[in-house]
Amino acid sequence: MQYWYSTTNILSSLRDKLAKAGLKPLTSINSDNEPQNVLLIYSAPNQVLEQKRLEESTATTCNEIRAYYEELSLLSAKYKNISSSWRLNSLDSTSIIRLCNGENPLLDKSINFPSPKSLSSLLSLEIARKEPRIIDIYLDLELKSHLFGLEADSNYLQRLSQGSLIDLALMDWWEVNLDREASFEEVENSLNQLTQMQSNYDCLVRENERLQKSLRKQRAKYALLVEENKELKESLSDQPISNKPEIEDHNLRGDHDEVVSQESGTNMSETERQLEVITSDKGGLFPALVRQLLKLASKNNQ
Repeated sequence: MQYWYSTTNILSSLRDKLAKAGLKPLTSINSDNEPQNVLLIYSAPNQVLEQKRLEESTATTCNEIRAYYEELSLLSAKYKNISSSWRLNSLDSTSIIRLCNGENPLLDKSINFPSPKSLSSLLSLEIARKEPRIIDIYLDLELKSHLFGLEADSNYLQRLSQGSLIDLALMDWWEVNLDREASFEEVENSLNQLTQMQSNYDCLVRENERLQKSLRKQRAKYALLVEENKELKESLSDQPISNKPEIEDHNLRGDHDEVVSQESGTNMSETERQLEVITSDKGGLFPALVRQLLKLASKNNQ
C-alpha cells in the first residue's frame, strides 16, 4: 500500500504514524488509484459526531451522517484494505509498515473499544433510530476490515446504550461550558503569543533592512576604492620610472635655451626700439651713426 484515504479527518497521532510508515494521504479517490495501493479508514458514528463537533461551526444532520457512510459503503466494495481509525492508531509505525507489506500485525487482546462520551452516545442512538442504515453500514465495515486479532464491534448499539445513561449525559452536557471557558483562555493565550511573535518579526525586519542598507554603503565604498586603485595603476604604467631622469634633463636644457633665446630677443627688441626712438627724435640727422650702432649691437648679441 502507498496511500490512505478517509472521508473525515483523523487524529494527528495516527496521521504521523501513517506518514512514518510511508503512506501518503489522498484528498479524493479516482479510477487511477489501484485498489491494492489504498488503505480505507473509517470511524464509528459517535466518533464521527465528536470529530465534526470540533471541526465544524454548523451542526451536522442525520442526512449528512448517512451520506458519509453511504460513500464508505461504495468504496468498501472496491478497496479491500480497510481499517477503523482507532485500531490503526493502536498500532505502532513498524506494525503499520508490516501491514503495508501484506502482513497482518496483531494487537493485544486486552485492548478495549474506545469509551464513547455520554452525550455523543445518546445522540448516536437517536440517529440510529432515525437512520438505521448508518449502523448497518458500520457493522458491515467492521466485518470487512483488518481487526488485528480483535473482535468486530458487533455490540455497538449495546455499548452506546450503556454509555448514554441520562445522568451521565447531563454531566457531559454541563461539562461543555467548562470546555468553552477553557477554549476562550486558550484562544487568548494563542492571541498573545501571536502578537509577541509579530512584534519580534517586525524587529527582525527592521534590523535586516538596517544591515542591508549598511552593506550597500560598504559595497559602494569598496567599488570606489577599486576604481581609484585601477586608475592609479594605469597612470603609473603609462610613465616608466627608468625614462623619467632623461625626460627631466631634456626638459631642463630646453627650458634654459628658451630662456636665453627669450632674453636675447628681449634685449634685441629693446635696443631696436631705443634706436628707433633716437632716429625719430633726431629727424635723420645721424643716419650713418645709427647704422653703425645697429651693426655693433647685432654683433654683441650674437
